[in-house]
Amino acid sequence: MTVAITINPAHDPGKLHQQLIKNGRLQVPNFFSQESADYLYSLLQQHKNWYLAYNEGDNYYESELAEFQQLPPQQKQGFMNGIFARASEHFQYVFMQYYITQAIELNENIGHPMHAMHDFINSESTLEFMRVLTGENKVRKADAYASCYSPGHFLTEHDDRHSKHDRVAAYVVSMTKGWNKNWGGHLAFYDDAGNIKEAFAPSFNTLNIFLIPQSHAVQQVAPFAKVSRTSYLGWLHR
Repeated sequence: MTVAITINPAHDPGKLHQQLIKNGRLQVPNFFSQESADYLYSLLQQHKNWYLAYNEGDNYYESELAEFQQLPPQQKQGFMNGIFARASEHFQYVFMQYYITQAIELNENIGHPMHAMHDFINSESTLEFMRVLTGENKVRKADAYASCYSPGHFLTEHDDRHSKHDRVAAYVVSMTKGWNKNWGGHLAFYDDAGNIKEAFAPSFNTLNIFLIPQSHAVQQVAPFAKVSRTSYLGWLHR
């Protein structure tokens, strides 16, 4: 059953704007209506078209997760050893994602219910909500991804600046149930000395939004985590 995606009407973007500009980042619990949140969560749990996203220096890759899972254990371990070796000195990430916006642009998986997230975030009503929330009236579009961090996955420190895209803010709608704070996966923000100024734990139906640039990372999900860290995310662009 398809469900219309709607923001919880209790949220006033003007009031939220005051909180966002104070620290440059903000958490908004119960962001979607309950029906919308339950529906979007179920889509993440049922999703099968995941890609393993990772980088080797400035080269960025997506590999079909099913292909990776078919590799012999020794080859999988060798791949992860390479990931960890690069992460010790350089920017590095590894996690599962489904680039919703790109799939739509390439006419892939036409009619996939998750594609509604792209339509929602690019609707005029949502873009206007985000313009008021961020205080940037030039927000003109957004992209949408689904992500899934399983044990061992992480994203090291970066600030989200991009040479080709004029990003206003990043949004992450956390859609994870039953998370234990000891399992890691926090969205962590750093000061100039490398101290964590604030960290947002994975949760359910929570909008995490922050202005760009900001130094941040997704801390590694612990090997003993019992569930994956799932979310919808993207950037608001001028």
